[in-house]
Amino acid sequence: MPKRACCYLCLVLCCVSLHLETVSAEETKQKPAVDQKTNAQTYEAILYELGAFPVSRLAKGYWDNGHPGQFYKKGKREDVAGWIRPFWTRADRYDLPKKPLSYERYVSLMDVETYQKTKDPLLFAIIQFTLEEFLYRDLEIKNPEDFLKVYHAKMGLDHQVLVLLKRRGLTAQEVTHLYERQKVPLLLRCLPPPEKGQDGYILFLEQISSGRTLQAGYRFEAYKLLYEWDQEKYLTGYKEFLIKHTEQTPDVLDRCFMNEALLKLGDEDCFTVVRRSLVTDPIYDVRTSILRDLKELDLQHLFLDPIQVLAEEKAKECRRVWFYGSGPGMHVGETEMYHILKGLLFVSNKRDLSEETVQKIQHARATLEAKKQERRDASGLRGLDR
Repeated sequence: MPKRACCYLCLVLCCVSLHLETVSAEETKQKPAVDQKTNAQTYEAILYELGAFPVSRLAKGYWDNGHPGQFYKKGKREDVAGWIRPFWTRADRYDLPKKPLSYERYVSLMDVETYQKTKDPLLFAIIQFTLEEFLYRDLEIKNPEDFLKVYHAKMGLDHQVLVLLKRRGLTAQEVTHLYERQKVPLLLRCLPPPEKGQDGYILFLEQISSGRTLQAGYRFEAYKLLYEWDQEKYLTGYKEFLIKHTEQTPDVLDRCFMNEALLKLGDEDCFTVVRRSLVTDPIYDVRTSILRDLKELDLQHLFLDPIQVLAEEKAKECRRVWFYGSGPGMHVGETEMYHILKGLLFVSNKRDLSEETVQKIQHARATLEAKKQERRDASGLRGLDR
């Protein structure tokens, strides 16, 4: 072949090779975008299948709380990733009824393995809505392990999984078997009470109650059942456990229930812990939970000293973690508890009390009214009955 022809052929081959490499690079660069678009379309189709509806397609006015593309009801955001929950589309004005899917279909939609890789917000919405469908439609949960995989994925949906498992109910055998296999502390929130002949399960509860590596709240779940099963046998250990751990337990609900348990045990050592919690617990809701328990158990007259401290608003400052509704009355100052304390202090009209106790009650009530007047004067809202 002539030298000129060889050079020309080499030049053509180089150009073709360069063109193919460029096309290949462009295809590689575009491929994720195509896949991402395909995934989004697939996930949107699944969301419609579940009965969800995109906020962007709402024809009627809705409240977005100043955040376009979001959907709010009573001050609370109710969409997930721009999609309205199936529950709201059925229960509200959007008239999109959907029949429930099969159990197998619902389980297949909880694709936590893919979510852990992609963190796709639409897939998160699918998994959350699937859990909510089981709750709101009261669907049967055939296998608890189908839902524990959501817990293992650490998606922030532990509460939804817990509610579903507690509503289904787990047998003693299921709890012990699943816990021994998976070591999921969440299962300890679903412990059933022991029954006659379940010696192995009672031993399991004893191991949980004494488990030093477990949070006190989980141990409390087991100890409470043991105490209810045999009060004489477990009283001493149960009481010592509550006195030692109630104030340090991190979970707010656990502290509420543990303080209630102390009140029900009913001796002075237990009351001492609760009195401290009333004025030092950093969470407002724990304190109000104690006050409601005092009223229910008719123990107000034994807690007048910390009640006086609360009335004077001299307790350690606290913050609220649970809000109900959206009215301005839910955002009162951090230590003010006028209404609940006023109700508690009516005990003076309902029982025979010593003169000293009556005077304490009257003093606390007077303090409450004085503080109320101070707030009204400071706000200028003299006609506001708070």
